[in-house]
Amino acid sequence: MGRSSELFVIAALMLLVFSVIARFISPSALGISIPWRGTGYVLPPGSISIALATLMCFFATIYSLWMLPFSRTATLLHFGLTALGILVFWVAFYLAQNSRAAVWTVFAAPAGVLLVQSIFVWNLFHAVFRTPRLHG
Repeated sequence: MGRSSELFVIAALMLLVFSVIARFISPSALGISIPWRGTGYVLPPGSISIALATLMCFFATIYSLWMLPFSRTATLLHFGLTALGILVFWVAFYLAQNSRAAVWTVFAAPAGVLLVQSIFVWNLFHAVFRTPRLHG
């Protein structure tokens, strides 16, 4: 399963590179705003990329555990759909200023990415319960 975990690492590295590039390509006012108890916080694209890279590194760590027999198909499906969801999110994020559909996609893509994580949870539980047990 080592190769599958490397896909997540490569995606995390790409997100980290994007977080550096995002400082140069995005206007200073661009970000995701979150209201919390009467105060508004703006997360810049670089911070969002770093958080997503951290999530990808978490998945890479779990998938690199050699003692768990993960399903390769489920792992590749998890990676592909997660990467696609992140890509759709970033494209919509930068098009959101000019398109109403892109604004909706900025909200729908993270929901889709969260839904895709059920594949990871299923794969993890399936691998844990498929692990051979020592007798004696």
